[in-house]
Amino acid sequence: MFLKSVVSCQAKSKHPCFAGAIACCVFFFLLGWQVLPADAIVGAVEDGLVAYWSFDKDTVQIKKQAEDILSGLIAVVEGDPELAPAADCKVGECILFDGSVDRLLVEDSNPPTIDRDWEEITLECWVYINALDDSWNRIISLDEMPSNTAVASLYYDDDDNRHGFFVRAGGKSTQAAQDNVLEDIALEEWLHLVGTYDGETVHYYVNGKQKKRYAMKGGKLPKGGLLLGIGDRSDGCDCDTIQGYIDEFRIYERVLSAAEVENNMRATGLDVSPYANQLSVTWGHIKETRRQ
Repeated sequence: MFLKSVVSCQAKSKHPCFAGAIACCVFFFLLGWQVLPADAIVGAVEDGLVAYWSFDKDTVQIKKQAEDILSGLIAVVEGDPELAPAADCKVGECILFDGSVDRLLVEDSNPPTIDRDWEEITLECWVYINALDDSWNRIISLDEMPSNTAVASLYYDDDDNRHGFFVRAGGKSTQAAQDNVLEDIALEEWLHLVGTYDGETVHYYVNGKQKKRYAMKGGKLPKGGLLLGIGDRSDGCDCDTIQGYIDEFRIYERVLSAAEVENNMRATGLDVSPYANQLSVTWGHIKETRRQ
């Protein structure tokens, strides 16, 4: 493209407005250079990003831990989950849970990253459920146990045929029978799930589309014993485990917009180009393999 532009400009060199022609060619070349190809890597939103488990093989010691590549939080492996190959996952590698004992429990940092006041929050992940088991299952759960007074959880409940983003704060909670999606979660297909909460309103997205929006005026999720579980409740009760894969789990300290949710559904990692100016760490690997 650039060579053709140069030839075109050279052909016009005898024209009295040669300088203008050159400027025109350079302008259109630069304009074309900025257009991304259809298969270009899409970076996830970085503004407000607190933690990010990619579950790529170089971030996981499957018998021991999985590392949050953004803030360095460690998710301790319990049970016998598997590190699934990229061919079975959505983006790069992922974690396969068998529905019994398997879970990842996150160790907080000092000062706390997880156990703090959340004025706003977004939980996001890809999930592929293999089977249902007639119970409540927490895909991702930020909660305070055993009192269960503060909860933000992407979950499904096969016993009552529903799934959604469950929130409990300030003595208020999601009314599951009316606020959640009243159908079983889809089996054996990748689902991009996002739940957001700003102290007054909950949004729940499935595959980039808003499925539920409802009022839940409980205020902030307060610190004081908040823990994070992946594939089970945060206290590792072995009672809310899932059967399936989890990939690309992110937490934000703000509410993502509908456009940002859609962007993240297409994302294959983070934007680490030289022009990215919001990410405070250097991340040297972008996951380029996506399962369709």
